[in-house]
Amino acid sequence: MITLHDILERARAAGQKLAAGEALWLFAAVTRLSDAQKSTVRSRLVHLDASGAMQLARFDEKRAEDEQGYLAPELLERGAPAKSEPRVQVYAAGALGYELLTGQPAPDPRKGPGAELAGPFADLVRIAMAHDRRERFGDLQQLREAVDALQRPAGADSERQAFAALVARSEKWAGVPDMDRAALAKLIEHVSHLGKQRDAVRSGMADVQRDQQDLSTRGAVMESRGPGQSVVVRSGSGFAAGLLGGLFGAAVAAGVLFAAGLLNASAIRALAAPKPAARTPAPVESRPGPAAASIVPAPPPAPTPTPTQTPTPTPTPTPAPTRPSPAELARAVAEAQVKRGDLEMERGRYESAAEEFQQALANDGTLAVAWRGLGIAHLMRHDEESARRAYEKYLQLAPGAPDARDIKKAIAELNARAKIGAGAEK
Repeated sequence: MITLHDILERARAAGQKLAAGEALWLFAAVTRLSDAQKSTVRSRLVHLDASGAMQLARFDEKRAEDEQGYLAPELLERGAPAKSEPRVQVYAAGALGYELLTGQPAPDPRKGPGAELAGPFADLVRIAMAHDRRERFGDLQQLREAVDALQRPAGADSERQAFAALVARSEKWAGVPDMDRAALAKLIEHVSHLGKQRDAVRSGMADVQRDQQDLSTRGAVMESRGPGQSVVVRSGSGFAAGLLGGLFGAAVAAGVLFAAGLLNASAIRALAAPKPAARTPAPVESRPGPAAASIVPAPPPAPTPTPTQTPTPTPTPTPAPTRPSPAELARAVAEAQVKRGDLEMERGRYESAAEEFQQALANDGTLAVAWRGLGIAHLMRHDEESARRAYEKYLQLAPGAPDARDIKKAIAELNARAKIGAGAEK
């Protein structure tokens, strides 16, 4: 058993809002119950069980008021009437209708509803919450008749199924964790430098590839000079330092991206695929130069046979470095965009999240997690039809996903709510 107050509080905490048809059905059901029992309404008094059955608990005037928005303006003045007075009850029922339709707590009775209250039932709720009691409906029966004139009563079974689905959905809202805002802000600030970090990684890897090619060329030149010539290599070569610096810089930049979740394992493998090792140069024998002065004259050289001239070895061409395919790069970019979409979702920026997921699908339309994220973003934006289509595509691409059962239930709920909305429009 759960109260309507708890459902509305969970929805607000999770950034959710009841569908228009669902809110109207609830308002009509509560109005019928309150008229039948001649009872004063509060959201905490409306109970729903798992089967969707609704009950209205008895109002206790002696209990301290904890829903101030349900108080009629005259209750705040001297000589206030009882809370069970008919027009006071009408105001309280209108305040509940305001909460259901807008998703916001009932307003201050001295100010009343504003422009946020809109839709086919807005005028009816404004009449019920009129500041001048003489402009309200005379009692709950008149309010119920006005609601029934605008909202065709639903069948008992359909109503229970809709309310049961609402109760089940509210349990999921209760499981939404509170976010560490400071940590999230820090992470988002880090994400803002994604472009620069990505360019640094690509630049570092390009430098490494150029240095590898330069090293291979130098090795080939050393081989072509033969054993009779020495090659001078200065210590502290700028080439060696540049190579080490490029490798270290690329590794640090890739590590930062990976820690932020913006560069995944597949992207790292695509960007830093092992290149074929260059041919190791043959060792060069260093020969000492002639001495500046000698006490003992050197003996004449012994006659040696004329060596047969051997052809100069041709340097082996270095294989071209392996580069990731366009499909691999597109997949890596799409996965990074899904990560950014998830971050936008956590921040509550559902429009931006939907754009990130759509861009990811533009790069790789077979990325199942992008369809799942797009479905959630659409649902948060109250675009339930688009959410349903995205969920269905997700199940087509990943029928054996761990959350497939939950997604199927969500699709069933969306279909049921679509039928409810269609019935409300009729």
